[in-house]
Amino acid sequence: MQRIAAVAMAIASVVPLAIGYTNPVTVKGYKMFDAKTGEAFAVKGIDYYPRPNTGDLDANNLDFFTDDNEDIWGPDIEYLAAAGANAVRLYAVDPSKSHDLFMCALRAKGMYALVDLGASCENCSITIDEYPACYPGALKTRGEQIISEFAQYDNVLAFSAGNEVNNIVDDAWTNAPCQKKFIRDMRAFLGGCSSFRDIPVGVVMADPDTTNNNREVNSKYYNCRTDSSDEYENAEWYGLNTYQYCDATITELASSGGFEKLLTDFSSYDLTIPVLLTEFGCVNPSFPTVDGYEAQRTWLQASWLFDSTFRDVFAGGFAFEYSTENANAKDESPYPFTSYGAQNYGLGYFSPEDCDHESVPCVYNPMPNFDSLAKQYNATDVSGESAKDDFTPDRTSLPSCPDGFAALADVTWEADNMESLTCPSTAQQYECPDQEPSGTWASDAGSSSTTSSKNSGNADNAGTSTTSASGTGQIDDGETSSASSTLNLSVGVAGVVIALTSFLV
Repeated sequence: MQRIAAVAMAIASVVPLAIGYTNPVTVKGYKMFDAKTGEAFAVKGIDYYPRPNTGDLDANNLDFFTDDNEDIWGPDIEYLAAAGANAVRLYAVDPSKSHDLFMCALRAKGMYALVDLGASCENCSITIDEYPACYPGALKTRGEQIISEFAQYDNVLAFSAGNEVNNIVDDAWTNAPCQKKFIRDMRAFLGGCSSFRDIPVGVVMADPDTTNNNREVNSKYYNCRTDSSDEYENAEWYGLNTYQYCDATITELASSGGFEKLLTDFSSYDLTIPVLLTEFGCVNPSFPTVDGYEAQRTWLQASWLFDSTFRDVFAGGFAFEYSTENANAKDESPYPFTSYGAQNYGLGYFSPEDCDHESVPCVYNPMPNFDSLAKQYNATDVSGESAKDDFTPDRTSLPSCPDGFAALADVTWEADNMESLTCPSTAQQYECPDQEPSGTWASDAGSSSTTSSKNSGNADNAGTSTTSASGTGQIDDGETSSASSTLNLSVGVAGVVIALTSFLV
């Protein structure tokens, strides 16, 4: 407890904590902006999955972020803010449950959520099968349900249509058309519902390096259109999970090797959409021992990521991860995780060793590398960058699609036989109690008191919508839900940019 208090005091004495209600974030070209003020926006995120050390909740694919789990996520909000995060990444959510309290708690601290539309349950993600079988029709329904649950919140940063589907195949062309088609379907659903705010839909890839599955092939494929007339085919942002800065003896970007190559490579791809490092933060024995904790990351790459040169190519990133997962780390780095281990990725850890978020509450303990990330994030200032109205993208032509990938329109898709959810008849925009609303962001206000503006062709305005329920549970496959039902939407509490992440293994 003394260390926790010391961390908080040290951070408070050096930098201001992230705080302030959120406005939607919008995309113009390859940059992100505050949709209301027009100011440049840099994603300073943390991958967040508060998995306990033991018990029934010591599992992947759980939604910890529901209203009835406030006792789990509630204490973490202040730590996320203290780390300087303005976003968290969510890898898996249950669209049948309410997330009002969590989203409003983030909003109260100026944080956003990057929400994944997939998960590791059956029919909840693109599969290893060759296209078109890799896109189950039920996934389309699930994606629309999640959009309908979360689009009402003005602090949804973006939706991710998938996480590392290229990591389960040898050649990207095997299942990439399925992933691209799912992106297209989700963009079309959002674009066809004027009662939703315009929220960018993108995708996250792993970073392999083979002839038919590498960063150039994947990034260009998801930025291109196999049908030039289909405005929904391309992703609106691109995410990369990559761990490049692994040698603590290197302290300059110019000699950093892999991290500098990220800049070189993506500068040459001429992508027209924002690029995010959706997981970054290599662990390596070369990092120093601090206060008895081995291999504590210095997070120098976080400062490089927000340098003006990188900012011309990258929109920010998410540090991996908020807390060490005992199930993954214990073989090499047992509790209390003071020794180096290849899976000891936490900025902190939960105690006691037998905490389960149920009968034994979990208490968060920041590690020394928490301090290092906080200093880098809190020192980041992009206020000098061009505002939205003053920014003119110099990369506007979509790249040509790589060879070997099928045109989406030439394929028969099971999902095309799935009836889409009915669009809400009134604009979906939730107002958090006792917080200043951000304004109106959808075009069909109807009789609703909160609305929002929508542009179906791009991500120029961000959006809101959500379905209510309660409870933490395993994500189901969505097949029991009626795809044609009209949604009854409701939401609730505060904000900071957070990416809700259910780490899938």
